[in-house]
Amino acid sequence: MSWAGKIVGGGIGFMLGGPLGAVLGAVVGNTFDKSGDTGSSSSRLNRREKTNMIFFTTTFSMLAKFAQADGTVTKSEISVIDRFVKEDLQLDERSRKLAIEIFDQAKKNNDSFEDFARQFYNYFRREQTLLISMLDLLTRVAAADNSFHQKERDYLRSAKEIFKISDNKYESILARYDKTDSLDKYYKILEVSPDAEMSEIKESYKQKVKDFHPDNVIGKGLPKEYKEFAQRKFKEIQKAYEVIKKGRR
Repeated sequence: MSWAGKIVGGGIGFMLGGPLGAVLGAVVGNTFDKSGDTGSSSSRLNRREKTNMIFFTTTFSMLAKFAQADGTVTKSEISVIDRFVKEDLQLDERSRKLAIEIFDQAKKNNDSFEDFARQFYNYFRREQTLLISMLDLLTRVAAADNSFHQKERDYLRSAKEIFKISDNKYESILARYDKTDSLDKYYKILEVSPDAEMSEIKESYKQKVKDFHPDNVIGKGLPKEYKEFAQRKFKEIQKAYEVIKKGRR
């Protein structure tokens, strides 16, 4: 994360504004207080670094707000977030510390979950793959303790509306965390009806493969740390198609 060094070094060069700006400003302020840095660096973020910074900051801010939905951040929720950091994003030690700092600052921030979601959407409205994956991650946190708290359901629904995600795609995300292994689950993942022709199912599968193939995702300029996250979803799409195809024989 080349942008992290520039942020810590003080060379922001612009203001994000909104809840993201408040959280990142607090993080930078704390870093300067601890290090004694005066923030005099003249380095600036390029476009890709700025995109990565916004993705990173919003992700951990939204996770913090979401984890507080039921009144407390549970061990199971922390475990899911920790796996996301270590396995999906594969962050180094410095980046993990920054993620924790952002998470902690967002918990203290007075802006709402919806405020962060709207700012995330404003930056990534043209990247539906990323919007879907953010909602997927939030759902994974909600399912961590094997029960969806009503406030968590409300937040998921709010994010779905803010991100302008269709009902079919929303049901597809929820189906991935269905503990059963029914065929209906896999049809929902591919967003097709159990009555659909195999040709229609194959077409939906091919489109999803295109949308979530890790190389395509990174090719759009999204954060490289996101590649492992995309890889996991890509494999689940492949599995859904194979299960359905086998069931049709």
